[in-house]
Amino acid sequence: MTRPQVYAHRGASLQQRENSIEAFLAAAELGADGIELDVRRTLNGQLVVHHDSHAEGLLIERSERADLPGYIPDLGAALDACNGLRVNIEIKIDGTDVSESSNLASELEQYLRSRAEPINRWIVSSFDHAIINQIRELSPGLPTGLLFGRGCWPEVINQAVANGHSAIHPHESVIDDRLVQTAHAAGINVNAWTVNDVARSLELAALGIDGLITDIPDEVLGALSDF
Repeated sequence: MTRPQVYAHRGASLQQRENSIEAFLAAAELGADGIELDVRRTLNGQLVVHHDSHAEGLLIERSERADLPGYIPDLGAALDACNGLRVNIEIKIDGTDVSESSNLASELEQYLRSRAEPINRWIVSSFDHAIINQIRELSPGLPTGLLFGRGCWPEVINQAVANGHSAIHPHESVIDDRLVQTAHAAGINVNAWTVNDVARSLELAALGIDGLITDIPDEVLGALSDF
């Protein structure tokens, strides 16, 4: 059985500030297969990496790039720091503004396509499935994944198949053998979040999942060394 890919959640977020250049460099040093990070769009259209909607009291989507804290990296600098690893780019969008969603999808897709790297280095995911559908329509070759928590997973698998997505990203607690087998039978990969229990990582690996997103990539890699 093939070992699942291990993604460092927001980089090596227990060692460095999450979603920082330092966290991405540290994750690469720990031997992670990939890195999960969060992307947002500023008021003036810059793509930056930050999980929360606010940073030091500023709403990112309503702030100019120059006004944000210096520790927040631009997406390009963050991807450079990932040192050629696979990167799961989670789109964060908080409002219901359709034009804002379309702008983010278009700008992210154009930016990733402009980089001199294979497009399959990336997988773009979000809880907002509409924006992932937009990404898929703009760039059919770009890997995309549907994030979800404790919802009805058969419906999410059906959505993934209908819209041409390559993966689903369920919360680890909902994953069982039936989910994995159903997804794989449909040609859909399964990447679990956020797996911070080593014993659970072994259980999920035994089920044949494709990827694990974790805050403890070094410990999970050690536990999976026999796969």
